[in-house]
Amino acid sequence: MDAFALTPPPWTEPALHAFEFRCPKCGETSQEAEAVWINRRSPVFTLDHRRKWQEFYKCNCGAAWWAWSSDRPPNPFESPESDSENEGDDASPDSDLLF
Repeated sequence: MDAFALTPPPWTEPALHAFEFRCPKCGETSQEAEAVWINRRSPVFTLDHRRKWQEFYKCNCGAAWWAWSSDRPPNPFESPESDSENEGDDASPDSDLLF
């Protein structure tokens, strides 16, 4: 199964929209899914001009569900991105000096 295939697999048709990023039937996370398909052909643009996609998951319990890519919880293994408003808050006063 190719997660980036152009056509959706048949198991996506009965998929339910999960408002929490987990299976609405059994509560398993997306990492436990047995199959994944991402609908990258129809992105939706948010108010801040970012793209989001429907991510479809086929759970081990047999349920199919989807959620928006923007609703994915943060990855605990990635360092958090700094906001442009907070950029430089923890920089030392001499950080922009050239030596």
